[in-house]
Amino acid sequence: MRIAAAAALLACTSAHACPGLVVEEAWIRALPPGGTMTAGYAKLRNTGPRPLSVYGAVTPGFAAAELHHTVVEDGVSRMRHGEPLRVAPGAGAALEPGGWHLMLMGPTRPLPAGSRVPVTLQCGAESTEFTFTVRAPE
Repeated sequence: MRIAAAAALLACTSAHACPGLVVEEAWIRALPPGGTMTAGYAKLRNTGPRPLSVYGAVTPGFAAAELHHTVVEDGVSRMRHGEPLRVAPGAGAALEPGGWHLMLMGPTRPLPAGSRVPVTLQCGAESTEFTFTVRAPE
């Protein structure tokens, strides 16, 4: 009975994963004292046979997390959200300063440099949790 329940749980877990998504060098910029907003960065790779669309993220470390990208319009940088980050099969994408990034708002606890924060990236109805590490500003 326990084996069957464990197998069912594993089947459900893999069915809800972002298939083929690999996340490397995942980090969050440490907040300054009293800070309420920061950003998360990483290198993404799609090792699967189908295109992936990353729509957003959730994390217990912050009250809200949104996928943003920076665009320059009429010489002014602006952040946009609501569009998915598309990653073709065999391709990569970066969450990086000045480009696509996770906007993390309202920390739920102190996050000193070295802290590890679970972040679940959402690929439509599917999602996968990855660990991001808080880094002090360079």
